[in-house]
Amino acid sequence: MYRTCASALLATALFWFGVSAAGDRTRVTDPTAPPYRTMSEAYQSPAGDKPLLLYSTQVATSSRSAVVNNQVVAVGSYIDGAVVTAIEQGQVTLTRGTEAIVLRLLLPSVKRPAKDGG
Repeated sequence: MYRTCASALLATALFWFGVSAAGDRTRVTDPTAPPYRTMSEAYQSPAGDKPLLLYSTQVATSSRSAVVNNQVVAVGSYIDGAVVTAIEQGQVTLTRGTEAIVLRLLLPSVKRPAKDGG
């Protein structure tokens, strides 16, 4: 009987400690996320079309792709009335009508500078 009560009391204490500790945690980031996780600033057309937001780019010797507005695109793809004309590392160029749109990824902030190699 004593063991059962002690176990229940311990389980309750651990539960409430875990609940209160969970509220104090800082935001955890995904260590496997691409280095350009901060995305780009949203491009808003003067015509009021849907904003375009670049999330990531992938540049390889045989293929290039990007994620714009949570959609994977390649050169020649259409997204929200714009055609993808070029994909470079950290940058996508689109054309909407006569308007050229360049989306660039924002680099993450550096917490401390690199040490000198000397």
